[in-house]
Amino acid sequence: MAMQERDGGEQSPGSTDGLGAFPFRPGKDASSMPAMLLAGVAILGAFIGWFLTMRAEPDAPIIALVPQEQIADAIPTLTPDNQRIAQSDSRQCRYPVAFITVSTPGNPAGGTVTFRTSKYRSPSFHVTDQPQRIALPNPLPDSGGLDPLTVEGNAKGLLVSLYPTARMEPATGSTTVTVRWPARPPCK
Repeated sequence: MAMQERDGGEQSPGSTDGLGAFPFRPGKDASSMPAMLLAGVAILGAFIGWFLTMRAEPDAPIIALVPQEQIADAIPTLTPDNQRIAQSDSRQCRYPVAFITVSTPGNPAGGTVTFRTSKYRSPSFHVTDQPQRIALPNPLPDSGGLDPLTVEGNAKGLLVSLYPTARMEPATGSTTVTVRWPARPPCK
């Protein structure tokens, strides 16, 4: 075994090359190797889990249903066919309608846009910096869930009231955001 000199000129046992002692000695500490490997795997797993959590997409924005007492005000913003369906729903709860409030803050000229879900295409709306409510039929009325909400047109700075608010700028094109739609409330 080689000896290394200490500050005072003494040599310390266990040193082989002057770079310091290696704390693990295969003959004596072999039982600690699995423990060190297990600890390393646990730390690596925790780090990977944290990293993936930080990169995960946030929950989808939520769209609000129109309260039953406001359905009559929302119906005129639907397409003619959907207006008839909503008006024929005597209890106004079998045809759930959601709403968005849209505007182009800082852009008083606004633009013309159309909103689309997987099962509905709205009429065209001229949106300005003045907030405007637009009704959309729930594409997943029974179960609720995720569905795309697409805006097509040309409205610079378009804000869509979801929770949280979504900035959707279809500057001469389209843009899509995945939206969480609520399940149909029970009929009363």
